[in-house]
Amino acid sequence: MTNKSNTSILISSDNFDLVTTFCILDDLIKCFGFKRFGRKPYLSLSEIATITLIGCVYECGCLKSLYKLLCDKFSSDFHLPCYKNFVNLMNNHSAQLSVIIHFICCLNNQTEGVITFCDSTKVEVCKIYREYRHQTMKLIASKSKSTTGWFYGLRLHVLCDKHGNLRQIKFTTATTGEREVLDQFLNNIRNCIIVADAGYVSKNLNQKANQNNNILLTAVRKNMKTLATVFQTKCLNMRSRIESVFDVLKERFNLITSLPRSINGYLAHYIRSIFGYMFLD
Repeated sequence: MTNKSNTSILISSDNFDLVTTFCILDDLIKCFGFKRFGRKPYLSLSEIATITLIGCVYECGCLKSLYKLLCDKFSSDFHLPCYKNFVNLMNNHSAQLSVIIHFICCLNNQTEGVITFCDSTKVEVCKIYREYRHQTMKLIASKSKSTTGWFYGLRLHVLCDKHGNLRQIKFTTATTGEREVLDQFLNNIRNCIIVADAGYVSKNLNQKANQNNNILLTAVRKNMKTLATVFQTKCLNMRSRIESVFDVLKERFNLITSLPRSINGYLAHYIRSIFGYMFLD
């Protein structure tokens, strides 16, 4: 697990306190002033955010196991609807959670003069041998090849600092180029050293990075002959930090799943995983 900066908004997963967690999230959500339409739902957005973190702390891989956990241990703390309405509430409120994620990323993105790491990872929606039978995500999922072989799904692009704090994130189709996404990330980065692997080698990206006083430091390909200073070598050796972020998202926060039965369900699951990562240390 990466050691995050103490300046981030964090809730301890080792000593998880339900009341404290709810109060922190409720105060934060009130600052956004989300408007509610229609009749009052069974669960407020603050309760849904708290339930999301409960699912991450107890490592519930799906909403069904989370709902069972709530019925067994937290039935007196939440006014739970039936399971069908619970799933709808959790999925439909993921848009508001994504706004909070974007806000925290913007705060982290204002930090200048730090070493930043950029990379992408595969997000499988099903096993590769089921790609022709998979129907749920067929509109946005695609087949591509990574360093570990072929996969069917999406690709998650991340920009983070050395503490694992997310600065920018983006989901794309599996065939979207890494350099294309980094080109978009560079629009919001100032005075930073951006460390990436050899897949980001590009003259145009180097020029764009220099425009905002950034330095793009990439690994070299086998057919390239370049010299590197001791500092550059140490920076490149720290690229494993972002791999740790991917490992935590997948192993602890269950980013990879094939259980949702709708596109909205898949995307909501990804948002809940990232939300849990950003709030739990």
